Amino acid sequence: MMQKITTTFFRGLIILLPLLITIWLLFFFYTFLDGILGNIITIFLGHHYPGLGLVLIIGLILFVGSISPMIIGKRLITWGDTQGFNRACLVEYPRHGIWSIGFITSDAASEIEKKAGGHKMVNVFIANTPTPATGFLIMVSSSEVQLLDMKIEEAFKYVISAGVLKPKS
Repeated sequence: MMQKITTTFFRGLIILLPLLITIWLLFFFYTFLDGILGNIITIFLGHHYPGLGLVLIIGLILFVGSISPMIIGKRLITWGDTQGFNRACLVEYPRHGIWSIGFITSDAASEIEKKAGGHKMVNVFIANTPTPATGFLIMVSSSEVQLLDMKIEEAFKYVISAGVLKPKS
């Protein structure tokens, strides 16, 4: 019985915590911006307008929300281009029968190829969803890699969106 109460308590806490943090942040920004703007507007107009902080924070949230896809998208594409990814590919990872999208970075080190039985090996980066900056580096026999025709940017979008944004081809 006590275990069920504890589980239920923590489940409720996990659900409510993001909401409470959001409310606290909004209240903080409201009071902070309303205080600063209130003083500035009082100086210029001679009258305090309560609630202007709320209007400003809503405008700020809308502004950041509207430009964030452009900024984040450009950074991810730039990040993908500068990391030296050669091709998007499919590999059976984490086990046979399960396929993952990967990005070939280069040929594996010669010592790795020798110790892996002399097979031609490639380095493949498997990006995590939805944060592709984290992931796994695996070394795979080049015969086990299926090259994809999609562009690296399309493959990144596919991974980041958890398969929702599919390439047009």
